[in-house]
Amino acid sequence: MLSWTDRVYGPVTIDDPGVEALVATPTMRRLSGVRQSGPSALVFPFKTVDRLEHSLGVYLLLTRLGATRRECVAGLLHDISHTAFSHAIDFLITSDEQNHHERLKDVFLRRPDIVEALAAMGYAPADFLDDSAYPLLERPLPELCADRVDYFLRDGLACGEIGQPFVTAVLRSLVVVDDRIAVADRALASTMAESFTRMNDHWWASDSESFIYNRFADLLRRAIDSGVIREEDLLGSDDEVIALIETRGDDSLRQALEAIRGFCPSDLADFRPTVIPKKRWIDPPVWQAGRLERLSVIA
Repeated sequence: MLSWTDRVYGPVTIDDPGVEALVATPTMRRLSGVRQSGPSALVFPFKTVDRLEHSLGVYLLLTRLGATRRECVAGLLHDISHTAFSHAIDFLITSDEQNHHERLKDVFLRRPDIVEALAAMGYAPADFLDDSAYPLLERPLPELCADRVDYFLRDGLACGEIGQPFVTAVLRSLVVVDDRIAVADRALASTMAESFTRMNDHWWASDSESFIYNRFADLLRRAIDSGVIREEDLLGSDDEVIALIETRGDDSLRQALEAIRGFCPSDLADFRPTVIPKKRWIDPPVWQAGRLERLSVIA
């Protein structure tokens, strides 16, 4: 049995031996060393959310919403292929969706420890390749989904943009209608949308995030080109990559790393991003008077 106090859901317990064994695999445990905020955590130390914490959170939210065991396991596995520093790789290998980790998912799902843990539960890696097969776990913007709701609440708490009373109100208001996550309170749905936009503007897609991610991508590119790190090293943890740069890199690489750590707003004066962070927003479905409507339709 796994028991702990989660920053979003409070005291929680997972009493499923198969899930416990999956969480205990080295491939899953690696995610505890991958910060959700990527290189931004080098600048803002209060950004302590890691990918394992978030993955467990998505699992917990899906169980609260009454999802099937298989969809809950899909939630646990949805971020399994994130590289070190999370979306930093998307600033090296660019795409409109900024989701390079999805291309690596099959590789991680077929690692022997994951295959064995899934087989013990009666599942196969192919069952979890496509998150879109699970409508409570994953939906495109601006819909609500368990992944989006959890990272919003989790990052919002870490960054001080929202408080626990708001989180409690949101969790109490979430309902599932026709396989869609909705909010049973129009005013709260409006506050959620506003708070989500604030998180996007202040953190996820802010000028400072753009600067940090672009500069860190430049650093990674130089480190790879000079042989200080290999692309496969990015399949490890944040700290392992930093250690390679600090121990193998030359003075220019170490100075570049310290410059990122020492970021201040004045650094933005002449900055022009090579890659622009993905922007996020939500338009929550609202359930009221027996009808399901987007907030933008009824607001």
